[in-house]
Amino acid sequence: MKFKELMEKVAKKHGTTVLEVYSEIQKVIDVGMEDPDEEVQKNWKRVPYEGEKPSPEELIQYLVGEILRMEGETCEEVQ
Repeated sequence: MKFKELMEKVAKKHGTTVLEVYSEIQKVIDVGMEDPDEEVQKNWKRVPYEGEKPSPEELIQYLVGEILRMEGETCEEVQ
């Protein structure tokens, strides 16, 4: 499933917009990256990203991959 489709489904399910869903994910990233807890920071370091912090796309891609890995499946890239 493409990232855009996923965001649209979440927005529709919760009666909001794609922009609002994206914004809320970004807020979680921002707060999480600032958490001083060593264990929290250890987990963030496992997330691959290219910029200053993960984008919602990068975080979702990582999380989907982790879920599928735990279930013994493979993950196609969420675009």
